[in-house]
Order: sequence, then C-alpha cells, then structure tokens
Amino acid sequence: MPPKVIGPYRVLETLGSGGAGTVYRAVDRRTGEDTALKLISSGPALDPRAARRLAREFETLQHLSHPNVVRVYDTGVFQGYPYLAMELVEGLTLRHYLSLSDEDLASDQGLVRAISLHRQAMNTERDDEGDSSEADAEEDDEDPSGLFSLANFGEEAVSDEYSASDEEAAFESGPESVRRFAELVDEPDTNNSISGAYDVPYDVPTPAEQRPLSVKPSEIELVALNRPERVGRLKDAMLQLSEALAYIHGHGLIHRDLKPTNVMVDEDRTVRLMDFGLAKYLADDSAVTADGRLVGTFRYMAPEQVLGEQLDARTDLYGLGVILYELLSGRPPFEAKTPYELWQKVLETEPAALAGLNPKVDRSLARVAMKLLRKEPDDRFQTAEEVYEALLQA
Repeated sequence: MPPKVIGPYRVLETLGSGGAGTVYRAVDRRTGEDTALKLISSGPALDPRAARRLAREFETLQHLSHPNVVRVYDTGVFQGYPYLAMELVEGLTLRHYLSLSDEDLASDQGLVRAISLHRQAMNTERDDEGDSSEADAEEDDEDPSGLFSLANFGEEAVSDEYSASDEEAAFESGPESVRRFAELVDEPDTNNSISGAYDVPYDVPTPAEQRPLSVKPSEIELVALNRPERVGRLKDAMLQLSEALAYIHGHGLIHRDLKPTNVMVDEDRTVRLMDFGLAKYLADDSAVTADGRLVGTFRYMAPEQVLGEQLDARTDLYGLGVILYELLSGRPPFEAKTPYELWQKVLETEPAALAGLNPKVDRSLARVAMKLLRKEPDDRFQTAEEVYEALLQA
C-alpha cells in the first residue's frame, strides 16, 4: 500500500518504481498544486549514494527554468525517507511515444487518449501486483527487524490542511537535510559509482531487443520505423532535446545519463529531459570514476566515459546519437552479452551503417546520428546548437 502522507505532500497514486525508489503523484498541501514525488524507498537501510544523488539533483535543477527541462520544487527527509518533489509530467517516454500509431501521433486527441490508456494500464498492473502480494504485505507490516517500513505510512490519516507544527519533528526540508541523513549511515561518499538504479548493463530492453544478437529488423518493423508521421515526430523530439541540452550545457552542466527512458513527452508534445541524479558541473574537477566503477547506463556511454576520462558537453551528444541511432534502426549501435564486451565495441568498433539495417532510413537523420557517434569528441558535433542546426536542415 502506498503512503498517504509524506511531509507536506498528500499521495494520490503510484506513478512508477525502480531500484532506487518510487515516484508518486502527490498534492502539495501548502499550495494545492500537483507534483511528482520521488521517494527513496529503502528507509534506514538505504544506500547513502542514492540520498546524496537526490540532494545533488535538487541543487542542479533548482535554478534552471526551460520548457524542455523538468523543474524541481523541494527536497527533504520525512521519517527517514529522502524525497524530491518535482514537476508532474503527464506523458510517455520517448520510445513509447514514437511507438504509437500514426493516428495517435498525428492527433492531439489520440495522444491524450494514449497517455490516459497507458496510465490506466500501469494502475491496473500495480493493482494486480498488490492483490497477489497482499499476504506478503501483511507479513511485512510485522517486520521482526523493527525497521520502519513504507507500509506504516498506509495507515496515516490524510489531512487536507497542512500545519508545519504537526510534523516538524519528522520532516526536514532542503538538500542539507538529505545529506545529513546520508551521513548517518556512516558510509563514505561514493556518489560517482554505479547505484542500484544504474547497475544493469543496458537500458530496459524492448521486445525487439531481446532477440538473438545481430538479427536485423523484420520487414514489419522497418515499415513501422519509417512511417512518415513517426519520422517527423522523431525529428521534432530531437530538436527539442537538443534545445534542452544546449540550455543545460550553457549553464555548465552535463547530464551523463541520456537515454529514452529519461526523456518524456507530454500531451502538448513538449519533450522534457528528466533524471539529473548523475548530472555534473563542467567546472568540477573531481574524478569521473571512483574505485574503478563507472556512472551512467552502459549502452549509452561515450568512449571517454568508458575510459574514465574528463567529460564535457560532447559526451551528452554521444548519448543523443545512441538514442537517435536506436530510434532510426530499432537496434542499439553496439550489442553484446556482457558490459566488458560492449565497452570493447564502443572503444574499437564502428557502428553498422544505418542504411544497412534500415534501407529506407531518413538519410539526413542518419548522417546526424553517425556523426554524433564518432569515437573522438573532436570529430562529433561540438555543441548542441550545432546538432539543432543540422536537424533543422535534415
């Protein structure tokens, strides 16, 4: 059962969950505004890296304001659970958005309907999972370890009127409160290493990506990939994403974890760049790696990221190239069974020509993707503004 109250926020429903925590739709009882509330859900036993990353994400985004970059409002700790309150984006991931039918892609009403159906499907799936694990949940309520559980939140009364004095003993606001909480775990700061949210070698695979390696897209897939409406929407999304990158790079930031699941498209077709937990300031001279470990999602890492070299805005442009390549071909530029095999290919092998995988691929977009994937940063586009101009001409 999801919590009903988290600090000054009243929880309405679960939006999604992953290795590092859960995201809820919530209402700020102080303002009455809807928000998305990211909660690190492992309580007192949590990995402090996740808490530090949450504080850094808030500090990274709190002063940014751009239509293609998600906004954040608040961060804090409530009864031992760090959280981040951010703009609620009603939409689909970029990959899901581009998988819609031409009718849904072309029609605003169709897109709104698709978003609504997706949300209903997710709610149904969560309800089914909740029903099947009801007995387990009851056992979890009586945790013999004595650790506080999220299940305890489920019984809290919901108050429509917020009074800070009601919960001030259990609620602290601001990034420093999150860092203090992380320090209580008494573990050194390893915020540059892979966490539970990023310890898989690839992004979540689509059904097409679960086939044997090196199998080309089928004719049916190629027809779907090359639909004019889809290609037009892909180009528009890439233009908006380039604008988002130009904005954050102009503010001295690199994202370091670009992938389709970190890009949302809302019902107005506005693209939002999400999840800045691994973002880094360009002027920060701290090590890119720690204890030989890497940050990011392996499939989208640039060669310099794999090698642990100094990163800059061109590293994000490589990730943008991986996204564009995948969405044009239905395949990642490099496939492997292990991370080390993947890294070897990233460093030593050229990606297959897009026209070889998809003979009817949009050639202009393909040229942009292949230039973004150059192994040497100096051989890529040098700025997101250059990518934007190239896309306009495609």
